[in-house]
Amino acid sequence: MKTLLRVGIAGLGRAGQGMQPSELAAFPDLFRITAGCDVDASRRANLPPPFADATLHADFDHLLADPNVDVVSIATRHADHTPMAIRALDAGRYVVVEKPCALNTVQMDALLAAARRHPDHLFLRLNRRFEAPFQKVLQLMRGGLLGTVNQIKLYRMVGYCRRNDWMTVSSQGGGLFMNWGPHLVDQALQMLESPVVDCWADIRNVISIGDGDDHIKILLRARNGRVADIELSGATTLSGHEIEIRGSRGTLIYPVDGKIKMRFVDPDFAFRPLQAHAGQPPLQYGNFEEHPTFVEQLVDVPAIPGGEIWRRIHASIVRGEAFPVTLEQGAEVIRIIEQAYVASGFKPATAFIGPGKRPATAAS
Repeated sequence: MKTLLRVGIAGLGRAGQGMQPSELAAFPDLFRITAGCDVDASRRANLPPPFADATLHADFDHLLADPNVDVVSIATRHADHTPMAIRALDAGRYVVVEKPCALNTVQMDALLAAARRHPDHLFLRLNRRFEAPFQKVLQLMRGGLLGTVNQIKLYRMVGYCRRNDWMTVSSQGGGLFMNWGPHLVDQALQMLESPVVDCWADIRNVISIGDGDDHIKILLRARNGRVADIELSGATTLSGHEIEIRGSRGTLIYPVDGKIKMRFVDPDFAFRPLQAHAGQPPLQYGNFEEHPTFVEQLVDVPAIPGGEIWRRIHASIVRGEAFPVTLEQGAEVIRIIEQAYVASGFKPATAFIGPGKRPATAAS
């Protein structure tokens, strides 16, 4: 297998020309953008420098037939992701599909069937699993200083905006949960470290002009007893902590654009056996028989290239290394999102992606 992989990007919108090109440009010896595709002529004009030598297509079939393309990246509207990914796989291409890779479990089953026909050719772009803060928090969480982890919280505020584009229209697969949910659900599943057994959700439209959701609250309980609290909002004017981890010996928080903060019981402090009693409590709150010492730390977040997922994709295609985001993990993300929509009773979304529904694109 040659070292340099040629990439064709389908969908030249916010992801297709604003995110992926700069990520790919960080690895000039591994990738080159050789083609782009969009039905909108204005999107094919004034593209960023990584498209300088790219052939531009108005038709997806022309992109698939382009002999100078090894990898097709699907960055179109959400409702098109699954059918276009299947077509690209069946055309013999390696395929990177933006989130959400599917709108429901029916589509996901169809995508998995196509992936089985073309083993090791499909990559799910859950790129925020590779974010430096998340990776560092995951390492610290597993390091034991916080004790037994019982709860995690993942929060993302994307601004206060009465959006009215296609991303707010449920018939297009829009809504904030479909846009950001796959990232945070994927991160939560990594942190839970156990299968999800229960899901509670409140999903609603607060200020969005379209019928899609813009405020999401989800609680996931895993078999090991750990709980993930996920909150997404496009209707909030002040930010909370992006990540919180609560354990039996301490707490970790990652504020927006800040350092990781930890406060935990000194590892050298040993709790001694105590008995609970039904007597009168002290006048001040607390247990005055015990005086644990605490450690406070500020932890720097190491730099990880923004396009780290692309380096992993290259290693998988060229050297056969296992890609960290498995198809089974991606399918579980879609299952949880579908379950949350149904549990919440959010009407536009359940009408479109509820279990048993088969959107027209699912069979394309």
